[in-house]
Amino acid sequence: MDAAGNVASITQSLGNAFGSGVVVPETGIALNNFVFWTEIDPACPTPNLIQPGKRWSCCMSPVHVFRSDGRFWFSIATPGSYGILQTTVQMLLNIVEFDADVQLAIEAPRFRIYEETRMQIENRVASTTREELTARGHALEVIGDYEMLVGGGQGVMIDPQSAARLAGADPRRDGYALAY
Repeated sequence: MDAAGNVASITQSLGNAFGSGVVVPETGIALNNFVFWTEIDPACPTPNLIQPGKRWSCCMSPVHVFRSDGRFWFSIATPGSYGILQTTVQMLLNIVEFDADVQLAIEAPRFRIYEETRMQIENRVASTTREELTARGHALEVIGDYEMLVGGGQGVMIDPQSAARLAGADPRRDGYALAY
């Protein structure tokens, strides 16, 4: 966020580790491999069937949130493959429902759900919560304190009380955010 209040959100993601393995000559820019989320078989029920002129579905989901009077409130985004949507919702709820500032929302313990009931959950999530999830049939894999498997969010916000411009960056990964 700059001094004039302009906000940009960019999600840097290669898809899988090292992306496509192709680096644009003389730039150092590695190309992603998101084409692996597409399909060429017309019998396959997917929104990502390769067809001329068709746009495909992707999980990139930077979020800009505005107050009811139209003023900017906050922006968040994260890399993380199929976990992007889950991480984004968790950060969003931390701010909107639990009144966290952007840094607290990003640093809060997280989880990632896989097929059916399998989930990875950071060990900072309360043991009582983990026990309840297990009792409800979830297969938990408890992971470290701050694991990049559950995203790497960054964001900026305008504090509703002080109007201070705040930036937050996730200790799980190597991103940063600026607000001035």
